[in-house]
Amino acid sequence: MTKMDIRGAVDAAVPTNIIAAKAAEVRANKVNWQSYLQGQMISAEDCEFIQRFEMKRTPEEKQEMLQNEGSQCAKTFINLMTHISKEQTVQYILTMIDDMLQENHQRVSIFFDYAKRSKTTAWSYFLPMLNRQDLFTVHMAARIIAKLAAWGKELMEGSDLNYYFNWIKTQLSSQKLRGSGVAVETGTVSSSDGVSWQTAPI
Repeated sequence: MTKMDIRGAVDAAVPTNIIAAKAAEVRANKVNWQSYLQGQMISAEDCEFIQRFEMKRTPEEKQEMLQNEGSQCAKTFINLMTHISKEQTVQYILTMIDDMLQENHQRVSIFFDYAKRSKTTAWSYFLPMLNRQDLFTVHMAARIIAKLAAWGKELMEGSDLNYYFNWIKTQLSSQKLRGSGVAVETGTVSSSDGVSWQTAPI
């Protein structure tokens, strides 16, 4: 399977209209970052950056900020994603990352460069998200991983690759038990939003 095949498979895994509707809902639910700062769940540095990033309305404004502060962007997104447990906020962070990468494919380098300086891999930040209980969170993490694979210059290998393939095998095995062919597991995105996932061929 090629890099583009991987991204296409993830995008096709769930009907686009359901994902688009859920993503729009997630974007509309703005996060009160100040409350996380007051609760000492995030740093002042990360709070300040994410608030400035949200104020950038045009692709040009975002690009200028990311060119100057790409490392801080990766650091902040990863810190927020790993230090906050509230599912709605994690959904929001992952959707912001996915939108940022979709807007400009070259931005995947932000995470690869940051990972290299941190002596780890870009994949290691997002792979654990595949085991979250919320299906929208899992889908968005899978989309981001696919974008890193499709648009990045580095290959997934070693323990990251084993982790990813084992996850894929587990998903395929559970799906085959639910009917003929390969389908995405049917379930609810979350108990409160009323948006349901539909089965769709990969």
